[in-house]
Amino acid sequence: MTEPLSRHDPDLLMLAEADAGLVLVDPASGQIERLNPAWPGWLGYPDALLASSVFWDERWWQQPQVVRTLVSLANLPLPMPALAVSALTRQHEPLRLMLSARPVALGERRLVLCTLVSESLTSPQPASGSGGEAALMGVVQTLITVLEVHDPDSIGHQRRVADLVGTLARRLHWPAAEVRAVELAALIHDIGMVTVPARVLGKREFLTVDELRQIQKHVTAGVDMVRHIDFPGPVTALIAQHHERLNGSGYPAGLKGAEVLPGAQLIGMADMLDAMTRDRPYQPAQTMQQALGTLLTSAGVLFDATLVEACIELFESDGYRFPVV
Repeated sequence: MTEPLSRHDPDLLMLAEADAGLVLVDPASGQIERLNPAWPGWLGYPDALLASSVFWDERWWQQPQVVRTLVSLANLPLPMPALAVSALTRQHEPLRLMLSARPVALGERRLVLCTLVSESLTSPQPASGSGGEAALMGVVQTLITVLEVHDPDSIGHQRRVADLVGTLARRLHWPAAEVRAVELAALIHDIGMVTVPARVLGKREFLTVDELRQIQKHVTAGVDMVRHIDFPGPVTALIAQHHERLNGSGYPAGLKGAEVLPGAQLIGMADMLDAMTRDRPYQPAQTMQQALGTLLTSAGVLFDATLVEACIELFESDGYRFPVV
């Protein structure tokens, strides 16, 4: 829920006095509307320099895309956990902060109030690379948490899909960078579902045409939510294509054949297998043998036959099973 702020609201008065860093941001442009001295002081810059800048400017953050994404997510009608991020001081040293954001209304304007809390200055500071990786995984975990709060039926689904695609990609001897990208994409492939009303996701009757369209829009919604993040590899493209199919029957773009990335096909297969073997509001669970039989019929039609064969062998010959999460 967006909270109203008046010009005499205690939250705005806190901007001048709070020990925490408080920054009022326009979520569309990133322009800083107001801030208190805490954050500029930690970084070693004059207040005026930051006050006239964009909040996610690359001068202030190791991973500005992560900060931008968290601010954009603040407008969702869902609780947002705080996220560990690494700011950059004037000496280009990393400074670990906890960032939380919530929507506020100032008159007719919708803004985001960001709260920054500094971790202990005596704590060891991570190296630049590990700090960036920690921030990236922090936002991924935040996205998973937000989705699972919105749709409890999805709890564990992202992790199960990611485990299967990572295991299968390694079995296929894909390069480590490709394995990493497909695992990351699988972890948040359904994040756009947070834009679908919970009553639609939990409906036990047949969905209407309009409700099906709402669910199908989760792909583009998810891409829009993460497009500012500088992921390693084609993570955003994999999310965009995880419902595309070889014969052109998928969505949202109706891609065909070689247009559908192999990694997106792995996510599509894993997504389908996990959905078929779990009780859902609209269907009872199938046995894994039944689900693998359905997957086999999709070989060369929905998914590349070589990928389907490898997936089935992983279960039947290697004894793979989804992890308990």
